[in-house]
Amino acid sequence: MRVKLNLRRLSDEKLIARSLHGELEAFEALVKRYKDEVYTSAYFMMGNPVDAHDASQEVFIKLYGSLGKFGGRSSFSTWLYRMTVNTCIDAIRSRKRYQTRNVEINSENENVINMSSYANISSPEEELLRVENKDRIISEIVVLEDKYRIPLVLRDICGYSYKDISDFVGLPLGTIKSNIFRARRILRDSLHKERNVLLREAKIKDDER
Repeated sequence: MRVKLNLRRLSDEKLIARSLHGELEAFEALVKRYKDEVYTSAYFMMGNPVDAHDASQEVFIKLYGSLGKFGGRSSFSTWLYRMTVNTCIDAIRSRKRYQTRNVEINSENENVINMSSYANISSPEEELLRVENKDRIISEIVVLEDKYRIPLVLRDICGYSYKDISDFVGLPLGTIKSNIFRARRILRDSLHKERNVLLREAKIKDDER
């Protein structure tokens, strides 16, 4: 137990060095450190938890085999997230037809996106709908078409530049910007309609009291 606790306190670089020397516990500590972030990124990229789980597993399998290639030119987390993005894009390209599935929202997804970008909550009544809006945003993102969801996730969740996104998905910069703009508008329009419905329902219930 003491060894595992010490490993959790080590830097990424030290865990990598120990892993490359055959210390399996060090690699497991590295996986535990980043598994939630990798899954969350894969979840938004893939659009459903089943494919996200498969992609996450693939990422760590690749990581185990290519850890020695990490050159330290960027942070390990940046390198790993880039591997996650590439793995997800490859998986999306390889599947013949994408089937949208109903997704289950869970707490792992709640804090990885700045919801204020899409839901401008101001009034006291609307403040009560914050949680509902957060879950709604996540639900709306993961059912967007691939051409909208992927660049949106890379930009607004992962924080990549438009140029990086263009390189990732192999589309012109103008197309990427246009698709991200369109995706944001789809989300805002959907949330606006949803919010108005919820507010009307809340008012009706209040009037009935």
